[in-house]
Amino acid sequence: MRRLRLIANPAARGETGVAEAAAKAASAHPGWGVEVVHTEVRGHGVLLAEEAAREGVDLVAAVGGDGTAREVAAGLSGSDTPMLIVPAGTGNSSYRELFGMTDWTDLLGAALGGAAVRSVDLNRIEPTGELSLLGFSCGWFAQIVELAAADTTTTGAAKYAAAAIATAAAPTSFDAQVQLDGSAFAGGRLGLVAVGGARVRGGDFPVLPRSMLDDGRLEVLAVDAVDSAGFTELIEKVIQGRDLDDARVHRGQGQVLLIRSGAVLPTEVDGDLWDKHAGETRIEVVPRALKVVVAPD
Repeated sequence: MRRLRLIANPAARGETGVAEAAAKAASAHPGWGVEVVHTEVRGHGVLLAEEAAREGVDLVAAVGGDGTAREVAAGLSGSDTPMLIVPAGTGNSSYRELFGMTDWTDLLGAALGGAAVRSVDLNRIEPTGELSLLGFSCGWFAQIVELAAADTTTTGAAKYAAAAIATAAAPTSFDAQVQLDGSAFAGGRLGLVAVGGARVRGGDFPVLPRSMLDDGRLEVLAVDAVDSAGFTELIEKVIQGRDLDDARVHRGQGQVLLIRSGAVLPTEVDGDLWDKHAGETRIEVVPRALKVVVAPD
């Protein structure tokens, strides 16, 4: 009997009842035993995924949002246990990046039927050493994440759209120096530094269009600070890929990014606020660290 373990986050801010639906659907496949475990605190998903890998579980599914996917990916990194995602969060950018527009029921069925597996990169963030799937950012994206988390009236990806509108009215900024592979990349008063990872953030914003999860490289975007009058025009250029001739926008690719700042920066990792910046944050790519199920055509 092969084993599928669903690692579900009951606090995910998306659809409810998804873990139960996934367990029921998986139980209909002969030859598979289905187990459901729930995360209890932030970081618990890493421990549950590490346990699954040690036990030789054949397949692990992260049931939740991008934070849950990140924790499960980190726990399975370096193992032979493949991962899929059953999306139940707000933005579900990790699912979209890895599996496109495939319905999760089709993905689950393909995985249980013996779908192929591929290896993808993760990102290591120092000083903590934690691993990221989507990526890391300072500034405007963290502001959007914070506002979306505080929004108790809007649901789904619309949370991020509403938060983006609020951010446009009062965009934050910070002082930092950024190096890419040891060379100066951007610096001074900045509004955003984003590192991926994934092409899409917030479920719908293609800010890192050249990023690939299996090329052994980071894609980096830095944007100089602007006030509310210039924010909408600039961020639209970034999202639409019309920023190549804009001196305020800096794009590049490499293996290691270093951000130095004496201030406590507003930061997020895979859609969760992150408060560990202590003067210097280093992000490096970890090539082919995670095995994931290949989505059906």
